[in-house]
Amino acid sequence: MMFTRGLGSVVLPKTRKEVSIIEEMKIYIINTRTPYDEDEDGYSGEWFPCPVDIEEVKERLGLENEDEFEIADYELPFSISGDTKLWEVNALCRIVQDMEGTPIYYEMDVIQEKWFGSFEDFIDHKDHIRCYKAQDSESLARYLLLEEHICGEVSHDLQNHIDYASYGRELEASGEYLFTSNGVFYYR
Repeated sequence: MMFTRGLGSVVLPKTRKEVSIIEEMKIYIINTRTPYDEDEDGYSGEWFPCPVDIEEVKERLGLENEDEFEIADYELPFSISGDTKLWEVNALCRIVQDMEGTPIYYEMDVIQEKWFGSFEDFIDHKDHIRCYKAQDSESLARYLLLEEHICGEVSHDLQNHIDYASYGRELEASGEYLFTSNGVFYYR
């Protein structure tokens, strides 16, 4: 999983394990009301798990409103800026939470890289992404031909004479499918 870390938009690689991204989503919020202190490494702040409870931020940092703090760092599967509102961060984090446990959840970085220019575009179109539980291109070809009937109904007599491996290689070479360890994805 690729996580964007920090406001410098440095992308840090994470291992592609089926771990909960939710446990890793967090932001570092600083109190901009207190003066900058070089001896204390700058502004006072703390890490908060996402989605963030705004009242907890205010209480722990001793603040009265959202204008008195800023996001200084983050570990999220999407990019944000220092002035991003917490409700926006929370909304995106809840969408990620809703995807938890799905193949799209575990492959969102490669899906976004293949078909979308931003995380927001990915979120807007995630419901149009199809995931096939195929292990390889040959099993995808077999499924598409026999179950989805993309070439019409194939008679039982012809099914054993189709070169599924060859057709699968064509599907893979077309670039329209994304083959991953969590399935094959298709977006149109």
